[in-house]
Amino acid sequence: MSQYSVSETGVDGPVTVIKSYTVPPAEADYFVEAYHENARIMSTQPGFIRSRLHRPLTDAAEARFIHVAEWESGLALDKAAGNPEWRASLRRLFDDPGLHLTSESASYRVVAERRAS
Repeated sequence: MSQYSVSETGVDGPVTVIKSYTVPPAEADYFVEAYHENARIMSTQPGFIRSRLHRPLTDAAEARFIHVAEWESGLALDKAAGNPEWRASLRRLFDDPGLHLTSESASYRVVAERRAS
């Protein structure tokens, strides 16, 4: 399960999870459908703010997606990551024989911000 686990942040402030996914182009639409189930589960957890899945404007040899999720705190994310329903959803996503999925993830906190003036 290590390929799709979330490490504990231990952060008592806002965090952002950024995760990249790569799938063959023929599986891209199917991946988006599967992603929705996983995101639905997390969106019900305390501390969840929002989640977005980004796809490049142009297709390449591999379909690459970037998932960005914002949480009120790393501690809320840590607790949500232990949800058995969500963990089972992750297992289904990564073990699905119809998806040839690879991913990388990390949790971040804001260290600098600039807004339009």
